[in-house]
Amino acid sequence: MALHRKLIAALALTATLAATTAAGGSASATAPTSSDLTWVCLASTQAPDRERSLRVPEKLVDLLIATTASYRGPCAERGESERFGDGVLTAYSQSVGDRPLTIGLVLSDGSLSGLPQHPPHDGTTCYDVDGDGHIDEMTECAGGHARQLDLGRQFREDVDTPFTYVLSNWNPGGHPPPDVYGDPHFDVHFYVKPDVERVAIRPGPCAHLMNCDDLELAKVMPAAEYLAPDYTDMDAIEPAMGNHLVDPTAPEFNGEPFTHTWIYGTWNGEVTFYEAMVTHEWFDRMRGGETEDACHDFKLPAQWQESGWYPTSYCLRHRDNRDEITVSLEDFVHRTAR
Repeated sequence: MALHRKLIAALALTATLAATTAAGGSASATAPTSSDLTWVCLASTQAPDRERSLRVPEKLVDLLIATTASYRGPCAERGESERFGDGVLTAYSQSVGDRPLTIGLVLSDGSLSGLPQHPPHDGTTCYDVDGDGHIDEMTECAGGHARQLDLGRQFREDVDTPFTYVLSNWNPGGHPPPDVYGDPHFDVHFYVKPDVERVAIRPGPCAHLMNCDDLELAKVMPAAEYLAPDYTDMDAIEPAMGNHLVDPTAPEFNGEPFTHTWIYGTWNGEVTFYEAMVTHEWFDRMRGGETEDACHDFKLPAQWQESGWYPTSYCLRHRDNRDEITVSLEDFVHRTAR
């Protein structure tokens, strides 16, 4: 009963704040000032897709989240969605004006179940290496099960950042090096280059099942100032993606188990994507409440190749009130290309 009364009070104050904002008025002298307010996307449990962005006192945010389908930040602009496993993957973004707050991927809890296992790829990057007229699913195909999802149009048009889409890639058998990244996991790529450039990276008969000319382009590194410290070319190259630079000082290369990590992607002298890699087990522990939400800073370059807003951390969260996981880029800073 006490919680019910608190919720009524919270919603009453929320409605008052919303009304004064809509009317162009200001809160009363006793109401919190704007510096005391926090963005929240208000949504009811009965209609979670009917949302409204509001600013409320911080102490009310957790209460709203505990008793409704609300979530932190202004309401998200949802991009493309696609069914995956027994659930749905959705690209999303949150912004205020032309400043990004969050770029991310929502995985409904069901998307961790009923996942494709065999073959360990979706068949889009295969090549008949031996020329026998037959594709061997295990030796002549690369990649995992990928889903390319555009961010929302308003975000792509109005926000000054090069990020335009998310590529989720499910690897049921992991990928090389197998003693490090051999566990089933998701690669969540956030691309800063057009999708048409990504899909033009061809499979072929050379190493890593790459087209031989494209393999040479994959090995062309950006200038040192555009690379984050410690990130190294370890020959982790894939068609329809590019080169994946790895940090050998990361925990998984130094005796710790792989749970989640950070990757930078490059192609032909440019940084092309940012990537959070997360094991299925880690996501499952989040879904079950065994692993806490957390944000993780990642290493940054000294300079950027294109001006705009760039993230400095990635966050892994489970929204208990919405039965979904989010993988997001956050803590954006504006950088000018040099």
